[in-house]
Amino acid sequence: MKNVLLVTSCTGALAIALAPGAALAQDTAAAENPAALPVDADQPAQADENLITVTGSRIRRSNATAAIPLQIFNRETIEESGSVDLAEIVAEIPGVDSDLSPETTNTSVQNSGISTINLRRLGSNRTLTLIDGRRAISNAGNGERVSLNTIPAGFVDSIEVTTGGASAIYGSDAIAGVVNILLKDDFDGFNANLRYAKPERSGEQEFLADLTWGKNFAEGRGNIMVGFSYEHEDPIYADASRPDSIRAVSWGVPSDIGNFNDESLLPGCDDSGRYCFTPSLSSYLPGGRFESDDAWNIGGVWYNDQSLLPDDGRTSGEGFETYPDGYNYRPGQTLSPEYEMWSGALKARYELTPSITFDAGAMYTVIKTSARSASESAIYGDTYAVLDADGNAQYDANGVIIEAELPQIASNHPFIPAEVEETRSGSVSWYRRFNELGWDEKINDRQTLRTNFGLSGDAWGDWQWNVSGTYGTYNQHQRDLNEIDLQHLANALQVTTIDGQVVCASAAARAEGCVPINIFGEGSITEPMADYIRYNADLRQEREQVTGLASANGTLLDLPSGPLKAAAGVEYRREYQRTWGQGGDKILQTTSTGVPDIDARFDVIEAFAELDIPVLETVSLQLAGRIADYSTVGTVYSYNVGGSFFPSPDVRFRAQYSRSQRAPTLTEFFSPPRGDYDSLTDPCGGLLPDGSGITPPPGSNASAATIAANCLAEPGIQAYFADPDNAGQAFSSGSSVYGPNAGNTNLKEETADTFTAGIILTPRFVPGLSLIVDYYQINVKDAIGSVSTQLAAELCYTADNYPNNRFCDTITRNPANGAVREVINQSENLDSYKTSGIDTTLSYDWEIGGLPGDFDFGLIYTHYLEDSYTFQAIDGPQTEDTLGIIGNPKDEFRAKIGWEHEGLRLTWTTLFKSGGVDDKDVVPGDPAYFSIGSQSYHNFYIGYTLRRRPTVRLYAGVNNVFDDLGPFLPSGLDSGNSRNIVSSLNDLDGREFYLGARLAF
Repeated sequence: MKNVLLVTSCTGALAIALAPGAALAQDTAAAENPAALPVDADQPAQADENLITVTGSRIRRSNATAAIPLQIFNRETIEESGSVDLAEIVAEIPGVDSDLSPETTNTSVQNSGISTINLRRLGSNRTLTLIDGRRAISNAGNGERVSLNTIPAGFVDSIEVTTGGASAIYGSDAIAGVVNILLKDDFDGFNANLRYAKPERSGEQEFLADLTWGKNFAEGRGNIMVGFSYEHEDPIYADASRPDSIRAVSWGVPSDIGNFNDESLLPGCDDSGRYCFTPSLSSYLPGGRFESDDAWNIGGVWYNDQSLLPDDGRTSGEGFETYPDGYNYRPGQTLSPEYEMWSGALKARYELTPSITFDAGAMYTVIKTSARSASESAIYGDTYAVLDADGNAQYDANGVIIEAELPQIASNHPFIPAEVEETRSGSVSWYRRFNELGWDEKINDRQTLRTNFGLSGDAWGDWQWNVSGTYGTYNQHQRDLNEIDLQHLANALQVTTIDGQVVCASAAARAEGCVPINIFGEGSITEPMADYIRYNADLRQEREQVTGLASANGTLLDLPSGPLKAAAGVEYRREYQRTWGQGGDKILQTTSTGVPDIDARFDVIEAFAELDIPVLETVSLQLAGRIADYSTVGTVYSYNVGGSFFPSPDVRFRAQYSRSQRAPTLTEFFSPPRGDYDSLTDPCGGLLPDGSGITPPPGSNASAATIAANCLAEPGIQAYFADPDNAGQAFSSGSSVYGPNAGNTNLKEETADTFTAGIILTPRFVPGLSLIVDYYQINVKDAIGSVSTQLAAELCYTADNYPNNRFCDTITRNPANGAVREVINQSENLDSYKTSGIDTTLSYDWEIGGLPGDFDFGLIYTHYLEDSYTFQAIDGPQTEDTLGIIGNPKDEFRAKIGWEHEGLRLTWTTLFKSGGVDDKDVVPGDPAYFSIGSQSYHNFYIGYTLRRRPTVRLYAGVNNVFDDLGPFLPSGLDSGNSRNIVSSLNDLDGREFYLGARLAF
């Protein structure tokens, strides 16, 4: 009977008791015989053949003395996961979460299509990803994020994860921990993996081909390995096969949608003021809406509040209502993008002499993704920058960009139809969605090159040395298609008649090819009209990384209890980033999300040392320290102090304290405001001219009178009330605002203190049983982050010192109608993040007399005790407790049971996360209270080896056996969005079947 893999993480025993054929703790080389590992204190724990180097240390040591627990996914665990996305595989571990994914980055400008993870919910910027123990270049233009989907699963031999402070070992970015992707090595032969997967629902058809060839030569002194991988996934669109994805609802109160709040129309809703799933349609129609709410076009049919009333009981003067007249823009949007990946890899090793070895490697990956959102919209009064003849933005005497507005349509405009003319009292106001331009598409091409080289060898005694370096480049080309050129739209809306022909009024615009535009009615915009106002943005980013390392490790001296081992070295790293494109200031005239030009770099030189001290035969002490000098934040210091006590083969204790730092990324430090859009519930929404109508934010103790007074002081809101078209209407603002993120050269490094303590039980009287319990606590001080768009708006308008506070300084409103135009999210050293919890792992291998085969069971359970962040608010530090909110469950587990016999392998895996609330300040009984129950997904795998040498193994499986798409989280919720079922808790595929074959020669 084989034993289970049982290894643990740095901040706790996140042991992976998942697959047979692996080792207790770190020694993957001894995977088939964990009993041979020196876990008995009476055994010679320091025997050279048992010394290994694992993630979390640079010293070769016995796994029994390591103070830093480690968890490992071996090759078999990866193959049985049912996925080929490494981020999805690693994110199955409790305490490890998906950070960015192709599903959650659909509309992202700089991160669309990438796949990253974060440890302990501290973010992917605080998670260091290594490849073969070496740093890897980032795949994002706005952070230090290695996209794991750039590393084909077929190249990977194992994955090692430590969670917790590791900056003393690896430097910056290792505050939350380290993910080390170990590629195949010294491979001789040919492997192929062919896989096909398809869910029952539409989209996401997937094909994968992995090919690997390796050859030993020169009597084993050398090895060369070549790999190739191809993967393609179809997109998932919002459609009827996932009905929740196209439901046009939002979480709110019925009064938010006008007069249609009859409970018979909105089941579960009434006039009590409680929240419910209310209709959520867009007032921007493909056929247009005119004269405020007086005339509109739906599907080519005209309505107005005069002679063309809808047949639903409305009387004269009752015009457009967002419900039921609005537009559902959700069907056809991308839930998960189309994805295509090509990758090639080369690894080589050669023993130059018996004591010196050269190694080199290269990996080149091309990833293409394509996603689409609803067509762009515009409204009269939308502003855009005025450019000079050279295409540069013009500024007034105060340094503010001079802006122009989209005009209303002149009263004598020849395209005004009779249906609108009947309602017109002057020039015509308008709102419109420009479907004729096509979907708002984001198409990404990403190319990543990673190279490495090194020399290593033996010195005196057991000392070993290493000199190595890496060079990496990353290039991204994003095309943002079918945006609106607002200047061209303004030109096209202003027309005149020359020789009986309707032409653009501006002679300069005519000279540049202006085409008059007809926005009245669905399909009224011809292709030439659409071509004139269409803008296709073009964004390019490149990154470059250079690293160098010189280190040595070995025995300093022999102590009575064993050898005192040490490691020391120096390291250099340079990071460079450049972002450009999108037409310079031209982007300020369009609806495209602009990204500013960035050209920035930093470098750092570091020195480190590590000691492993055998205090007694049963007690080991580990020390590590690092000093780093950054060109941005200066000198920082990191250190670890830890140890282990193993009084018997049945029990082992361990503990560690670490101080870690993270320097700001290039983007956090240098970036001007860069484009992003955020959801916003305007605190001023519902305001009436007399100051009534304000509802304080849910869970807030703010005064409605204070909010009303602050909102009425806004010139734009006063302009809204002064507009005759808005007479008698409450103030309203859009739900999506421009929320650019900006860097800050005043940032300093983050500092994290991590403490862990645990016990490992492997009772000899129950063979195959292991139990591990660990406590962890991480406290990040001076954490780099930004106050959210929603929170900034609430803190501005609920404050007694409005507008003289830093939150109001970030908000810009449209002076014509008061709508929030922009909320800048600037990077800051916030107060702290805190997280703590208990990890428990149970694993067991057994046989049942009389039954064939071996059974194995693994359970990984994490219970969070704390998860919060603190920032400096107006009146001092304000703490937000995020534990138990949707997406941050209190409890998680992964359970797997398996059976194996004569080449047949069956497994059943259950992934569980407890439920949560949308806002912890909103308690049960509050009208806005919203919660979800726990989520669990179940996967089944079967594999069978038909023959060996050459090996043919067939496998198949069902992911998400019970076809659960996850919680319904629409807009209006802090945890929701307009795609309804796109979050880290959802499984968009639903029930998915896959099959494949692995061949080995």
